[in-house]
Amino acid sequence: MTLIRKRWLASCTAVLAASAMLAGCGGSSSSSGSTTSGKDSSASGVATAEKKVAALQAMAKTYPVPTTSVPGVDKFKGRKVFYIPIVQQVPAFVATAGSTKQALSKAGLSQQVCDGKAQPTAIASCVQQAITADAAGIILDAIPYGMAQNALDAAKAKGIPIVIADQNPPAGVKNSNQVSYVPGASSQATAMAWWIIADSKGKANLIIAQNADSPTAIKMVADSLPIYKKYCPGCKVTVTEITASTPALLASKASSNVLSNPSANYYYTQFEDSLQPTIQGIQQSGRSAGISVSTAAGSVNGLGLIKSGSVKAVVAADQVYMGFGVTDELLRMMTKSGPIDEAQPMRLFTKQNIDSIKVTAAAQASGEWFGDGSFQADFAKLWGIG
Repeated sequence: MTLIRKRWLASCTAVLAASAMLAGCGGSSSSSGSTTSGKDSSASGVATAEKKVAALQAMAKTYPVPTTSVPGVDKFKGRKVFYIPIVQQVPAFVATAGSTKQALSKAGLSQQVCDGKAQPTAIASCVQQAITADAAGIILDAIPYGMAQNALDAAKAKGIPIVIADQNPPAGVKNSNQVSYVPGASSQATAMAWWIIADSKGKANLIIAQNADSPTAIKMVADSLPIYKKYCPGCKVTVTEITASTPALLASKASSNVLSNPSANYYYTQFEDSLQPTIQGIQQSGRSAGISVSTAAGSVNGLGLIKSGSVKAVVAADQVYMGFGVTDELLRMMTKSGPIDEAQPMRLFTKQNIDSIKVTAAAQASGEWFGDGSFQADFAKLWGIG
């Protein structure tokens, strides 16, 4: 595998500057890796990838619901929880907000959604609103702690437990009843790597548009790169950075990426919020016919584009389960009986399995894309309300 990394100066925005955890943003370019050959190793890698893809496309037979009960939930009936996504209109966060509201209502609590707007000041304002409202808890989604550290420290001082979803804990930080990280479906980029290797038969010339807005997004891509190196010696992977805080630049960025790599035949834009401008930019480049587009954190929007042929693969995380999972984590922290590890199911969708589901908002909201939804009753029993 050949690996090329590119840095985009425009990604050094207020979002990145606000987070002390995001270091090293600059204008340098570098390349690393080596190209190896050998038909045997390539064929073996493709065979492995095909088996992985088959498993990733299948519907879950069981859910990773915790087994330890949560005593004392009834003491918090009538209280409010703040859900703060980094950008409210992102489809995945809309779905999680809906399922979190549903889960909290089962436990007798209400939810207040506050848009983080991908800006430190907006996030801090949301946290301050939660403090003023004497919230029972705060759930951040895809927001590094450092983006609103002072406000979050103040919430901690008030005894408000904080769940940080879709983020890995910083090195050396352990979960506690004060702050707990729930990484979610953090292997989505790895799942996409298996599909790209299998679909290209080990010959992908891939552009990865990596979201630079959080350390977790960066780590997700970094964790996927060894898969290409080991199982796809004939692949070339170019990693470039984008950011949700400058959406107007995403189309031109995609066009530039493709034009600067005329041999590219696969384009993976990391999350679905960048998918539409990515497709627009690739069309502007005049090379849309020769490039297979894929994304993750998918919703009804991305899956619908598989049906139309504009997108070849989408990894979708079970946001309904995630809403119950982060609620379970928060309830454990509120009752001083947590935290624990909370998993999140995901599934790979392509033309091979897209017709097995209903690509509708109602189907997405029900969680039926992933399984039978039995986890909802299982969680309720853990909370003493089943």
